[in-house]
Amino acid sequence: MGHPAPFPVALASRVIELYSYVGDVALDPFCGSGTTCVAGQRLGRRWVGYDVSEEYCELAWARVAEG
Repeated sequence: MGHPAPFPVALASRVIELYSYVGDVALDPFCGSGTTCVAGQRLGRRWVGYDVSEEYCELAWARVAEG
């Protein structure tokens, strides 16, 4: 299963780098496929992501586990 509206990790990374510091928390209340969570993890941020769709949450967890 994919997400109908994914966006590049590079886009999320740019925003996270501009508005947070290493160790800060990146929050994505509509995490979908987990792009913001992946970007935050790669940049040394803690992250919180959630979605109303259990399927998307599972997709996000899988992407985060891959790194």
